[in-house]
Amino acid sequence: MRKPWGFSLVELILAITILGILLALGTSYLRSDRIAVNQAAQSLAAQVTRARLEAIRRNEFVGIQFSTQGFGGYVVFVDANRDGTFNSGETVVQNVPFGQGDWARVRFTAVTGASTLVFDTRGIPTSFTPSTITLHNRAETYTKTVQISGQGRASVQ
Repeated sequence: MRKPWGFSLVELILAITILGILLALGTSYLRSDRIAVNQAAQSLAAQVTRARLEAIRRNEFVGIQFSTQGFGGYVVFVDANRDGTFNSGETVVQNVPFGQGDWARVRFTAVTGASTLVFDTRGIPTSFTPSTITLHNRAETYTKTVQISGQGRASVQ
């Protein structure tokens, strides 16, 4: 007599259990916190390049200043008085605060090195001090760093 084709109840339970374990392990890699931190780090690295290109395009000194106050953030600005810091009267190209809006799940926790990077009219940094910026999710279980070289090149680690 021929055995009927199909799965037994034990085989189905085993397959569902294995799929459940794989799904539980895989969701930690796809959590929205991790995605938000990765995107924020990539965006920050792109804004360093933007500051350089804005300096060349505008033929003015343009900088990016990092802040760890609150959830942190950064501002890309035109350094009109060329003092190397962001002052209240200077033109803001872009202001990015973390902890709200698109970056509600991201915290800017540390800056090692220079907290302001200014590019001259040729796109060359006025100070050759490298910086490392650390971004976390709110629970501080996931970290990304953005390293900025002395030449003003940013890379995400």
